[in-house]
Amino acid sequence: MSLAEQLKKHPQNYVDMALSPWQSNIMAGNHAFERGAFLEARDKYVAAWTLATHLLEQFCKVQVDRNVCGAIEHCCPAVVVAAHNLADCYLAMGRPAQACHKLCDAHELVSQLRQHPDENIAKIACHHINKTRQELLHFASHHPHFPELIVQVNSSINVPINSSITLH
Repeated sequence: MSLAEQLKKHPQNYVDMALSPWQSNIMAGNHAFERGAFLEARDKYVAAWTLATHLLEQFCKVQVDRNVCGAIEHCCPAVVVAAHNLADCYLAMGRPAQACHKLCDAHELVSQLRQHPDENIAKIACHHINKTRQELLHFASHHPHFPELIVQVNSSINVPINSSITLH
């Protein structure tokens, strides 16, 4: 059964089921982070990021209807949360360049989604782009001693708007 068929048959159950591994990885990552087990936390957050971006990409490929919009409405914040948690973990590990890269990835992904031809999906992205932009600005204000990362943040914030959507 295709993604679109599954989503039409059981919209909320399917989205909940699809995001369940993301939630498990986020929770396990949070517990590891709290214990100071940053490598374990990083691995869990990377898994959550991968799951969320994959789901978002898949939902963006199917014909848009109310169920697809609802699924994207759940996947978009999952991507943002995974990226922000992963960035915090990289910072705790003393790896600000990787933290910056992940924050930029999330912002650019949501910026691309903002260009979706469906107005409802673009609105979802607009809501989350403010969060990713805010997190990038917060990162830049706390790491001014890394000018190369500030350049990366500025480049990401000012990402040109394309008519095509490429999620990765």
